[in-house]
Amino acid sequence: ILGGGISKHHTIWWNQFKGGLDYAVYVTTAVEWDGSLSGAKTREAISWGKIKTSARHVTVYGDVTVILPILASYLISSLKGKS
Repeated sequence: ILGGGISKHHTIWWNQFKGGLDYAVYVTTAVEWDGSLSGAKTREAISWGKIKTSARHVTVYGDVTVILPILASYLISSLKGKS
């Protein structure tokens, strides 16, 4: 999930009806202590069944415009050797 707000809410909310997400990566600059959904950690979504208890999940704190290119570069370089 890139960022937060209403797009994060709807993406994770609908997944509780299919048994929860298998994987979750949150990229956000929001913090948990302000009470916003944007800052909610993955454990909150697990408690509601939005993410499976067996799911691999992580919250990455940083600006998505910086983090996403780094993640994409790593993913592309990792996949090059697997073809």
